[in-house]
Amino acid sequence: MKIQKLAIAAIAGTVFLFLIDWVWYGMLMKDSMDMPGARPEPDFMWLVISYIIFSVAFASIYGNWSGGSSKVNAGLNFGIWVGLMVGLSLSLMWYSLSTSMTLNQSLMDAGYSIVKYILLGIVVAFASDHPGGARGKATGGGD
Repeated sequence: MKIQKLAIAAIAGTVFLFLIDWVWYGMLMKDSMDMPGARPEPDFMWLVISYIIFSVAFASIYGNWSGGSSKVNAGLNFGIWVGLMVGLSLSLMWYSLSTSMTLNQSLMDAGYSIVKYILLGIVVAFASDHPGGARGKATGGGD
């Protein structure tokens, strides 16, 4: 993926992640996702840095992986796999390692994460303007 397309996809992904997590954690789930020892307000510098790193990696891997019949299908398919790998597995790991979450909270967070990464996959697919279904240089993909 060309650096310009990667940058556009990463910026779109960063903005999307920041906004959707703000709505979910900051507004909708503020009272039900109570974590002992959590900061009253996030350290936004590190939060934004983490979103940028995640979005650059997500967009870069998507650009090398993307496949499917359309941008929506390619983004959805990639988002599902990332959601399972990151969202479900990390929620279950956190549940197994801490006493600050119930299993219900962990599974609800995992479900939200899977949906979030599916939507992120679709956002990155459109923002990167990477053709769905194209793999390798012979088909126009993999630039």
